[in-house]
Amino acid sequence: MTCPAKHRNKKGRGSSRRRRYLRGCVAARDGHRCHYCHTPLAPDLSDATLDHYIPWSLWRANDLANLVLACHPCNETKGAALPWTVAYLLLAHAQAAPPTRPVTVPEPEPKGVSNEQPAA
Repeated sequence: MTCPAKHRNKKGRGSSRRRRYLRGCVAARDGHRCHYCHTPLAPDLSDATLDHYIPWSLWRANDLANLVLACHPCNETKGAALPWTVAYLLLAHAQAAPPTRPVTVPEPEPKGVSNEQPAA
């Protein structure tokens, strides 16, 4: 689920009503706990923040699949870092991928030397 443009304010953020709705959806899906430290959050989610699991700078989507609840300290600590589990999966995939062929670049000819045949 992405945040429709009609729910965005002038700063490009979703409306507060939309953010509350998303927090409720994520809490219903994952429980009322911080995703990172598993600390219980308030029932009204007043101490919860929505965090992009894969940082917004890498994947600009407000999909529910990419949103988790986090307490303020965990959200501040994570910042725009990629979670180590995602980084590990990317590295494992890169190591398992078949190697690509090396690209060969022809060397430039020395100045004054030409491979062209003289015209007859």
